[in-house]
Amino acid sequence: MTEPTIRAFVAALKREMQAGGVAPQTEQHLRREFAALGWSRDDALHATKVDEEIARLLNQARVLSALRDAIFGAAPGA
Repeated sequence: MTEPTIRAFVAALKREMQAGGVAPQTEQHLRREFAALGWSRDDALHATKVDEEIARLLNQARVLSALRDAIFGAAPGA
């Protein structure tokens, strides 16, 4: 990604965070990951970081669902 592209992604991510669609921790984590990679690196490197964050969040959702089911029983409507 070029620096303007990454900055556009980060700006959109920040707007989503402010709207409540993304947790502040997610926005901050991705911003730090992008900065660590460098703002003008290859698209694939930055996209991989986003994919890793998605996988981390999906794993958290699976764990929370499993805990809920184990402690409270199956999800309503399941």
